Amino acid sequence: MSKYQLMAIAKRIVSKQLKSFSYLSMVLIPVVVGEAIVYKSQDFLQTLTVKQLSLGLYQLMPGLAAFLCAVYTGILATEVVADREAKLTEFLLAIVDAKTQLVGKILGTVVLLVLHCLSYFLLLLATVVIFKLRLAMVDVKYLVFSLLSLLLLLGSSLIWTVEFGIYIQEREQMALAMLTPVILVMTGEASSMLYAYTPNMFAGMVWFKVFLVVNGWVPALGTCLLPVAVSTQGLSYFWGYFSLVVQVIILVIMFKKVLPKYQRGLLATKQRHPIIKAIFGK
Repeated sequence: MSKYQLMAIAKRIVSKQLKSFSYLSMVLIPVVVGEAIVYKSQDFLQTLTVKQLSLGLYQLMPGLAAFLCAVYTGILATEVVADREAKLTEFLLAIVDAKTQLVGKILGTVVLLVLHCLSYFLLLLATVVIFKLRLAMVDVKYLVFSLLSLLLLLGSSLIWTVEFGIYIQEREQMALAMLTPVILVMTGEASSMLYAYTPNMFAGMVWFKVFLVVNGWVPALGTCLLPVAVSTQGLSYFWGYFSLVVQVIILVIMFKKVLPKYQRGLLATKQRHPIIKAIFGK
């Protein structure tokens, strides 16, 4: 796998999106709306305690994760599906192997994602300073765990997108490539909100702790649940980080298995995923 080919593919994706009005709009519109809300609500925000502000910040993370997943799974799905429609795919594979193509696409998407998250983080720090929000006593240990969970959630969504995207043959069916990660993220988001607002509902229930631990191993779903499980359901940081490690192992296995499927999928245009076959009947 040539690093020059890898970087060229990643650079093409980054450059293409940074020149796209629709992508820039998706990045900037939430910023404008968020800053307007903070500006209009700054007097109210000043009346909140540090704990209330911190809790509000943590509760925004699942929604932010869902938004970022929707944006970047869409970008990656478009790139993967485009290969299925390309007429010169066989010639491209003769020049750049399938692994380099796939890793380059994921790398380019990840670079965009990191730049996006970094810009939001810096904007958050600037907002805290400008409006003098009292977040100095935020639990750093919990914030680090939440951020790691968010990054792993986004990575999980990209792998799930590739898993399904390699079987899509037409752009009109591209939404199917995003279906699994979106369902997992939305299910995790809804569950995490329920657990956050009803912290005592499942208190002392051993079966529920087992449920959280097992589901915490599912890529995308588990990373939505874990931060809230640690903060309100009494799940220890040990199990939280252990679950993140298990997810990483599962994602590595998924990625290794998806590479040969990706190459076969580029060359065999009639290959379909069993779920997609069931939906379209062919």
